[in-house]
Order: sequence, then structure tokens, then C-alpha cells
Amino acid sequence: MAHLLGQQDVDVIVIEKLPETVAEPRAIAIDGESLRTLQQIGMLEGFEDELLQGQVAKYWNAEGIQLFQAGSPEKKPYGYSTINSFDQPALDRYLASNLRHRPSVSLRFNTTLTSLEQDEDQVRVCCTDADGRQREIVADYLVGADGGRSTIRSLLQIEMRGESNPQPWLVIDTIDPHLAGQMGCHFYCDPARPGLTVPKRHGGRRWEWMLMPGESRDDLLQDEKIRSLIAPYTDVDKVDIYRKRVYDFHAILADRWQVGRAFLVGDAAHMTPPFAGQGLNSGLRDVANLSWKLKAVIRDGALPSILDSYETERRDHAAELIETALNLGRQIQPIDVEEARQRDAFFAAINKDPAGMQALEDELSKAILQRSVAGGLLVNGSEEGAVGRLMVQPRVQAPSGEELLLDEILGKGFAIIGYDCDPSEVVDEQALSHWKARGASVVTIASAARPVAGRVHDGSGDLGDWMQVSGPRLLLLRPDRFCLLAAAPQDARKALGEARALLFGN
Repeated sequence: MAHLLGQQDVDVIVIEKLPETVAEPRAIAIDGESLRTLQQIGMLEGFEDELLQGQVAKYWNAEGIQLFQAGSPEKKPYGYSTINSFDQPALDRYLASNLRHRPSVSLRFNTTLTSLEQDEDQVRVCCTDADGRQREIVADYLVGADGGRSTIRSLLQIEMRGESNPQPWLVIDTIDPHLAGQMGCHFYCDPARPGLTVPKRHGGRRWEWMLMPGESRDDLLQDEKIRSLIAPYTDVDKVDIYRKRVYDFHAILADRWQVGRAFLVGDAAHMTPPFAGQGLNSGLRDVANLSWKLKAVIRDGALPSILDSYETERRDHAAELIETALNLGRQIQPIDVEEARQRDAFFAAINKDPAGMQALEDELSKAILQRSVAGGLLVNGSEEGAVGRLMVQPRVQAPSGEELLLDEILGKGFAIIGYDCDPSEVVDEQALSHWKARGASVVTIASAARPVAGRVHDGSGDLGDWMQVSGPRLLLLRPDRFCLLAAAPQDARKALGEARALLFGN
């Protein structure tokens, strides 16, 4: 979030109670939408060597028969594969170290927030630094990105509701170079002991195993026990086990994500079981949504009321991802032999129908691949298929002939796109100037069927297919790449005026 705001020259202070970024592995899965956010802040290119991209998650029963799979390296609706693994400590270090290139951002380690108060105009927090000195910070807004045990959520007296997984899981991180390229992302739907493994770059690997009834946490944390669990899959004498921990998983949501000028994001607002790999990704979606709205209010004169749309637009999707994870967990975790047999029989039957299996796999990934918002900052959402949806990011041909990902052409802020029409010809300069003054790019894109020299070309037709309409259209994209409006050329000026009134009140 500091990068998203800092690249727009918003003054940001990041306080962190630890002396440095966390060294312990945490999240392991990062999806295509999150990689697109890293692309937006210019932090992806330098981190790509730490990613293992384009994985396929395969789900096996006790007999070694594949039940179903998720993820396809070929499908990259947002520019990148859906399932990718990474090392969170490496990403945290990389992001933190590169904040020095953001002049408006100050990162303060060894600083603990102890209290907060706010009024209609500002937020004041008291902090203690490593030397015990008291500091007061006065800001326009406060964002609690401080995890599942959020101090800010506690100070705001916000409760979390939901349920916790009754079966803890052992999580192991290893270095196992000789397995590299030999075993991918596997889920073991075995009633004798459900488990999973996910490979990472540089010979890294994550293993997770469910504790069975009657087992204690200490039982599974013994090295001898851990080695017996992974022995069927690897040569334990070649494995370095560098981290082991037992986790309880939660499916919970905060009652509120905003109190006045204070907001919650990430695990402070919602926590999900890991079976869909969406915990960290959900948090990145939060900050992508909230950051551009904060910038618009602080720097561009937008109505403060647009910030109320943050929870409106994000809460339902976070809940949907929690349910997706729970559904996957229901396939993985059964330890009753008869229940597992019935599950296996269901998948055996549906595997005989390729179309039915594809429909099931599509449904399991729907919450990740078919992204939209409703009831928030949108214009004409009921009339245009594109409105409210996250725009895809295909490769397009620049006027120079070079193939680029779409966002590389659109820039980092608002974008006005004329699809088979030139915005400057269908909308007068006065209507465009308001958005240009706030950093909006104006781009003309020619459809696959109508290439025009000197224009960006949607050669694959992916963008046209995503729009779900035929004929020329003018679109206004928000900085988070959701479509705020889509209108036929003759309605474009009116629609832009409605968007301006919605965000800026004039």
C-alpha cells in the first residue's frame, strides 16, 4: 500500500513494531491479479526470478487417482498465470528496501502503536520507538494492515466473526533441490492424513499435513515424525527442514472495515483457510481498491464519501473467497473413509464428462478469475457488460509494433479508452481535461477486425471479447483497473459527466 500511494506522491508513514521484515515463511501463493498489482507499482520485473509461475494444483485420492485440478498456465486473463508460488520474506524484503525510492514514504521499524484517536478532520496515533521515546503522528487517514491480531482493530473495538478450523495443520518449509521439476503442486485427499505440497524457486518447498484425532501439536513437530511424513515423496537425507509450525486456520470477517478515518485491510479485516491460496491475495486486492480512493481524496479533491465504497466493494468478495477455500477444504479434509469414498465416486463419475468437469473446475476458480464489484463507484452498471468488471490484460500491439501488456500502455492512474473510436473526437477537450488533470491517460485501441495505423491494436480480440458488446465504446478505467463506465460514443460525454459527479461532486 505504501508503494501504491507513494508512486502517486502521497505522504505516507509506515510503522512496524519489528526491527525488520519477518523472516519466517508465511504466504506461498500469489495469483495473476496480485502480480498485476506488483506490475503496477514497478516491483514485478525485479522479483520475477523469485517466482515459480504457471503451476497446476492437482488433487489426488488415497489410491493416487486424480480427482480434479485447478489452474492453467495457458490462461492469463490478467497478464499472468493464476497459480504461482513465491517466498513471502523475500518479497517483503524487496518491497521494504525499494521504499527508499519513494520520496514521500517513511518506513519506521522498531515502532509500536500504543493508542489512537480521531475526529472529523484527522487521526492521531501515539507510538513508542526502540529507545522508548513517545511519538505522536497526525494524519488524514489511518490504515490497519497489522494482521490477524490487529492492534488497530482492537483499538477500534471491532469484533471478528466466523469459525475456526477444528483440525490444526502442520506447516513445514524445506530446501529440497533434487525434487525441483519432479513434483508439482499436489493435494493429497487421503483420509489417512490429508496433506499438500507446493514447490518454490531455488529448491524450496512447502509441505502441510493435517493433525489427526488424538495427535498433539508436539507430536508432529518432532523431526523424526516430520521425516516420516515426507519420506514417501523425497529422500529425507537430502532435505533441509528450516521451519516447522502448527497452524489453526480461520474463516472470519471483521464486523466493520472502517471507523471514521481508520480502515482495516488484509488479515486485520478477514482471514481465510489456505486451501485456495488466497489469504495474501485478498489483502492485496484490499489495498489496490482503497489506495486509489485515498489518493483521489487527498490529492485530487474527490469526495471523502467515496471511501465508504471500500468495504462495499471488497467485503462480499472476501467472503466469497473464504467460501471457496472452505469448499476446497471439504474435498481435501474428509477423514471418514465412507465420506471419502463417496467423494471419490462423485469425481469418478464427473471425470467421464469432460464438459462437466471443466464446468466444475471453472466454478471452483470463478471467484478468482471472474472479478467484479457491485454497488460501488460505477456508472451504468446495468446497461454495459464491462462496467464493474476487472479489465483483462492481454498483450496488445503498440503503434511502434512492439507487443506489450495492456497496463504498460494505460499507465498507473485513470485511463480513458476509446475502443474503435478516438476519445478526442467523441468527447470535447473540456470533458477530457478534468481527468487529464488528475493523471488520466487517453488511449485509442483498434479492435482485432479494424486495425488502424498509429493506434494500439487488440490483435488477439481478447479485449473486445471481454467487453461483451459490439461496436465502438468509450471506457473509463479506475486506477485498480475496474471499469467505471462504458458508453457508446454518442453517450460518452454524458457518462463522463456522471462519473465526475460521482467521484468529485461537480
